[in-house]
Amino acid sequence: MSISLNEFFNLDSHCVEVDEKEYKCADVYVDAARAFARNYHIPVFVVDFCKKEFTYVSGSELSFLTGLTTEQFRNMEHNIFLDFIPEEENEMVLDILRNSFKLFYSFQIEERKELVLSYFHHLESGNKKRLINNRVTPLRLTSDGKLWLAMCTFSISSRKEPGHVVMKKHNDIDYFIYSIEKHIWYHREGIVLTLEEKDILRMSSQGYTMKEIAFSFNKSEDTIKAYKRHLFAKLGVRNITEAVFAAINYDMLN
Repeated sequence: MSISLNEFFNLDSHCVEVDEKEYKCADVYVDAARAFARNYHIPVFVVDFCKKEFTYVSGSELSFLTGLTTEQFRNMEHNIFLDFIPEEENEMVLDILRNSFKLFYSFQIEERKELVLSYFHHLESGNKKRLINNRVTPLRLTSDGKLWLAMCTFSISSRKEPGHVVMKKHNDIDYFIYSIEKHIWYHREGIVLTLEEKDILRMSSQGYTMKEIAFSFNKSEDTIKAYKRHLFAKLGVRNITEAVFAAINYDMLN
């Protein structure tokens, strides 16, 4: 069985109430999310924790990840990603979200809107299973700091296993990582990249070859290889794809 809407929206014990007058601005956020999905061609949905519904789901982009055609996806009864999470990962996802709410509300109100939650789980359709990265960030809080609207985005994962749960405040080096086994959040000091390491990641993500990067740095290819080996060890990754993803995910390139 998939995660039900009731299970999803009852993870947070805080009751969110929003005056109908405030909903006049809600369409602005939905339109922004729709434009974001259209412009970057990535799956996006907007969650309303007051009305307990998925206000917007970008069907054409999600159809790619679920393996369904756009028309099949649009004709689904709920038209949401919850139906595609494998049953064996349901409790893991619910546990991640449940404890993410607890950490979220431990921050000061003015800090909450700057937080981003990142975690990995599979989407399954038929005999196809894809590991994706799910990133969640607040769009709008209530006047007393409760989460009202949130935007979630999906991307194909560079990792091989689900989990790896991180919550981070925008432009903050440090972050929190969640232990699924121990159900505990741990504070971690952020990794600071050198200018050379940032440039290598940027150029690699832009498709430059090792030879071209070496020429740009006025270094030998062996030196660039050594830079990369050190960078992989520093980030705890195995290849340049994972390194670029980690640097973006942890906001290290700014």
